[in-house]
Amino acid sequence: MISAKKYSPIIFDKNQKDYHQLKKNTSEYFAFWKEQKKRLKEGYKPTGGSWIPGNYYFYLNFSKIHGLPSPESRRKSMIPPIYRDQDHEYYQEVHHAKYGDGKDNPGGYGIIVLKARRKGFSFMNANILLHEWTCYAHSENGLGAQREDYVQDFRKKMLLSYNELPSELRNKILNNNEEIFMSGYKEKEDGIWVEKGMKSMVHFRVMEKPNAFRGTSLNYMVFEEAGEFLKLKRSFQSSEDCFKEGNVFFGTPIIGGTSNAMEVESDDYMDMYYNAEQFNLKPVFIKASKVFGSFFDMSTGISDSKGAEEFIIAEAEKRKATGDLQSYYSYLQENPLEVEHAFFKSGKTPFDLEKVNKQIANINTNPSFQRVQKGMLDWPRNKEGKEIFGAMPEFVMDDGSHDEKNPANELFPFEMVEQPIPGMANIHLAAVDPYHIDDELEEMKKKMSDQKDRSLGSMCVYRRFVGPNTIGELPVAFYTDRPYSKEKFYENCLKLAIYYDSQILVEYNDDGFLKYFIHHKMTRYLKERPRAADSPWSQATNRYGIHMKTFQKKLLTELVDEYVKKHWEDIYFLKLLNELSVYGVKNTDRVMSFGMALIHDMDATKRIYDKSEDENIEPMEGLPGFSRNNEGGIVTISSNNNNHFETNKRNVTFDYKLDEDIEL
Repeated sequence: MISAKKYSPIIFDKNQKDYHQLKKNTSEYFAFWKEQKKRLKEGYKPTGGSWIPGNYYFYLNFSKIHGLPSPESRRKSMIPPIYRDQDHEYYQEVHHAKYGDGKDNPGGYGIIVLKARRKGFSFMNANILLHEWTCYAHSENGLGAQREDYVQDFRKKMLLSYNELPSELRNKILNNNEEIFMSGYKEKEDGIWVEKGMKSMVHFRVMEKPNAFRGTSLNYMVFEEAGEFLKLKRSFQSSEDCFKEGNVFFGTPIIGGTSNAMEVESDDYMDMYYNAEQFNLKPVFIKASKVFGSFFDMSTGISDSKGAEEFIIAEAEKRKATGDLQSYYSYLQENPLEVEHAFFKSGKTPFDLEKVNKQIANINTNPSFQRVQKGMLDWPRNKEGKEIFGAMPEFVMDDGSHDEKNPANELFPFEMVEQPIPGMANIHLAAVDPYHIDDELEEMKKKMSDQKDRSLGSMCVYRRFVGPNTIGELPVAFYTDRPYSKEKFYENCLKLAIYYDSQILVEYNDDGFLKYFIHHKMTRYLKERPRAADSPWSQATNRYGIHMKTFQKKLLTELVDEYVKKHWEDIYFLKLLNELSVYGVKNTDRVMSFGMALIHDMDATKRIYDKSEDENIEPMEGLPGFSRNNEGGIVTISSNNNNHFETNKRNVTFDYKLDEDIEL
């Protein structure tokens, strides 16, 4: 085990002199810098030690980071980083991803990194880009994040390191603003200013739009705090052309995520980490036990991982013994020893966190729990190619495509774990938690750059208890979205209701939702006010929907709590589980629609039965029967001669005359 000083700081003679003491323009000076620039590209192997890549050599010996000079210090300053086994391993992973390891690994892939907090990775990634900017002409690189403050914090760290570089490595700057850092200079030739020099670049961009880097060609692209991306998959896929030529990855994407910074709204990071190969990525997990407090030898740069793990486990058990599960899961999430720990939920919630976290782990690690299918519902088309509004929608599986003009638009917003059961009536029911464009709080949030907590509309389809041989008592489908038009949201809810033949319980304050269904003669898909959810002092007279007041919200919470305790293993939607962990603290649109579906189920009185039973019922003499053809049209059946007559209007409901006078 060699001394960490073998890797840095750089010396230039046997007397251990610092390179700053070299006299410029001497043969010794030129020889030293020639050797250094060779090491910056080819790497370095000290006697008795392991080889380190050129960018790690650059980081250790010429960069500085903002930190404490010593454990006794009470003020941070710019200091040289020390050799640490954790950092060595990380830089090796980055190098192997780009160049391979000379064995069976040819390289040409990206990495997705999951790490504990406060490991110094932002400075390391900033120096990976700075090394490219410094050492390679015309090298184009990118930094993308979900939030502006993350982008600017990363840029600040890179510039701090740049300003500390020795003058021999400090390229001239051609452009330096919030969006680009470009090396080079201008020189006048024949009266014309010409850009010259290295002309290497680092782009800094907020990725609110997933295609923010379109048109660039990147050697490295860092996704900073990727766990907080709302559409990480879309952002990655929209950026692939930036570091990919055909099927060849010439550039290296680095997707970094901190264990305590995972966005509740999105499970993209989890999916990409556990299924990294599908995205040409390698998952890299950095345990909390690496470089953990006093369990680290500064003289050798080696971590006492075993001792650190024993300490972390003991500390976690102390917290668990107090009964404070929020503190227990929060501690393990911030100090993960297993990948599953990093994805623990530790929010303040009235629901059973232990069961929520167990099911999240089940879904992430057990393929039999990974049952969610994404897709879209389309109206069928007639012979002329026109959509047949109100007919049975067709489910189209997610094929990975996205809207080129508007990448933020979700083309496949429907999620399902169970398909409808043909021939069964009253088996499914639904509920919708709408969103409101004119809400004062929503208007304020629209003006903010960070819209993570912006309310979405959510519809949940719930399957009731059917029998011992059919899976039931579980949410089977979700539609959660905020499309450009509310009309589109209403239409998609109608599609899902028709697809599952389910009535919808909607919050009564969305007047537009009810009017849409009444206007289109689709009131048969609206659930009337659930009398079982009326408070004892209720004076409600509305026919459809539910007033979500204090009494109803308390009832919803109790029903969801009871469901989690008894049926937690029947929840297959990661986004719903994520929201259960922060219920009452953040927007939890899926929890609300799911809870309303449970209220709907509590109030349901219609008997589940096989539709074939209807075929045995003879229509009364002289009165027609009614059915629906494949195109959604109403068909009348005469009881006298059993002839069929089609109406010339589709989507007719036979209570539509009442709809004109009913109170919403």
